[in-house]
Amino acid sequence: MVMINKSLIDLEASEDSQKAIFKHFAQIAFDEGRIADIDGVENGLKDREMEATTGFGKGIAIPHTKSKYVKEPTIIVLRNNQEIEWNSLDGKPVNMFINLLVPDGKSNIHLKMLAKLSRQLMHKEFTTILKEGSEGQILEAIQNVLNS
Repeated sequence: MVMINKSLIDLEASEDSQKAIFKHFAQIAFDEGRIADIDGVENGLKDREMEATTGFGKGIAIPHTKSKYVKEPTIIVLRNNQEIEWNSLDGKPVNMFINLLVPDGKSNIHLKMLAKLSRQLMHKEFTTILKEGSEGQILEAIQNVLNS
């Protein structure tokens, strides 16, 4: 199973809180057969966020969790129609999210995905695609990062 496909990209979300964003991720993952339990994954995302912010700045966050409820390493992309306070490193709210879900015991995958995506956030071309691109453009950009 691939980590990301077009059904894991939602560019028209309209959530109003961090909790709602986490629930949105978990629902997409559940609907796509990627997780076994919505609440378990939602709580994992919330707990991870309490440890340290996943808001990298530039309006982008990479919330992530390792969980026994995750069946396959998964990336979900969400563009929200409003900015949400996220306690980001630059102090600005977020409306673009890249969610990483990884099964327990697959920590190397988790760290590699996070490192590759984090490095790309330094490049304006990548962040512009995330913020303005189509599903196809975002899918291609993330696949290129993962395969690099």
